[in-house]
Amino acid sequence: MTGVDRLRRQGVRRLLPPVSPWGLLWLTVVWVLLWGSLNVLNLLGGLLVALLVLVLFPLPRVDLHLRVRPLGLLVLLGRFLLDLVRASVEVAWLSVRPGPVATGVVMDLQLATDDPLLQTLTAEMVSLVPGSVVIELDPGNRVLTLHALNVRTRHQAEQVRHKVRAQEARVLRALHPDPASVLDPRRHRNGSRGEAPESTTTEETP
Repeated sequence: MTGVDRLRRQGVRRLLPPVSPWGLLWLTVVWVLLWGSLNVLNLLGGLLVALLVLVLFPLPRVDLHLRVRPLGLLVLLGRFLLDLVRASVEVAWLSVRPGPVATGVVMDLQLATDDPLLQTLTAEMVSLVPGSVVIELDPGNRVLTLHALNVRTRHQAEQVRHKVRAQEARVLRALHPDPASVLDPRRHRNGSRGEAPESTTTEETP
């Protein structure tokens, strides 16, 4: 191979994005399932369409820095199911009990991790538990804004913050490569200088 041919091949590789074999296989399978029959024509057509999609609409590369810990993952899922059942019973009781209308608050919480994936996973697990709804997640500033139901006092608001931080800690212990570096209070205190203070706004929930 001459130097000119080598330069031409390098130029073609730079123009064409890398194609993931798993993505190619997955899109081909979807194409065949949509047609409902497996034959040579559908298989070749699926490969061609999948290749065109991956070349013309390349997905951004996502670097996952995760380490799955089976014990931490078991604790995470088990506690999530327990919170889900308990919160469902509490919200059901609030909807039928006699008395004043339940009060809700909107609060900002500072997350410990700066990993967008783990932030999103924490926000989703918090939002799936009845009684709390995530309004906004600011990954850059690590701020989670949520609405919490049946919060009347500052002590109850602090309990909600504690539950969210505990949920994030379980996510980190299950999936973060080095959770101790994030959950260590001394390191967290040094890295949290200049961050926006947490706030709580009370509102009536009809």
